[in-house]
Amino acid sequence: MFHRNSSGPGRRGSQDGPTSRQHWHRAQANPLRRATDRTRGRWLLVFALSCLLAVACGIQVGLTSMDNGLRAAAELARQRHLVKATTVGEVTRHIPAGVNGATTVARVQWRYPPASQHTATLPVPAGTPVGHTVPLWVDDTGEMASVPRAATELASDAVAAGAGSAGLITLAAAGVVSLRLRSVEARNLAEWERDWARVEPGWSGRLRPGREAGDD
Repeated sequence: MFHRNSSGPGRRGSQDGPTSRQHWHRAQANPLRRATDRTRGRWLLVFALSCLLAVACGIQVGLTSMDNGLRAAAELARQRHLVKATTVGEVTRHIPAGVNGATTVARVQWRYPPASQHTATLPVPAGTPVGHTVPLWVDDTGEMASVPRAATELASDAVAAGAGSAGLITLAAAGVVSLRLRSVEARNLAEWERDWARVEPGWSGRLRPGREAGDD
């Protein structure tokens, strides 16, 4: 007659072969696997987890830096105003190339607030005539001010901050794990030497009948 098979589709994992937990227990029970091997494996796992933690911290630091930068830029933008300054004097002298793309300077005037007039000497493109307007950033009092930072610059700073944080954490973890692995390796070599000193005489035959313990 027909007999019911006890192993159904839902039991294939337990019948077809050992599970991952059984593999792990077998590996731990392996007589060739020393305590130092298990310790080394644990420290390598610690390093792997530290790398994951470093990535997570780097992302968090980068996002925080970007958020703080955007807030600061928004606050600063409320205090910055782009005005048009008018050149009122001829080019007076040459300056090194590469400064805002200019090679000359000239006297310029601007009004900000409208009732306040300001005059200064600024770099301007070569050949700028008198009466020409040039863009200029000023603060609430009308004094010259720095250009507001672009979002791309803030993003670059955020990426650098995140990468730096992740790198520092990874290097610190690598240093700690490296020191621990050196200690584990030294202990492992000492254990191998003790075991070899115990089994080598019998394995090499130096202590067999008819041979002295000091014979080569």
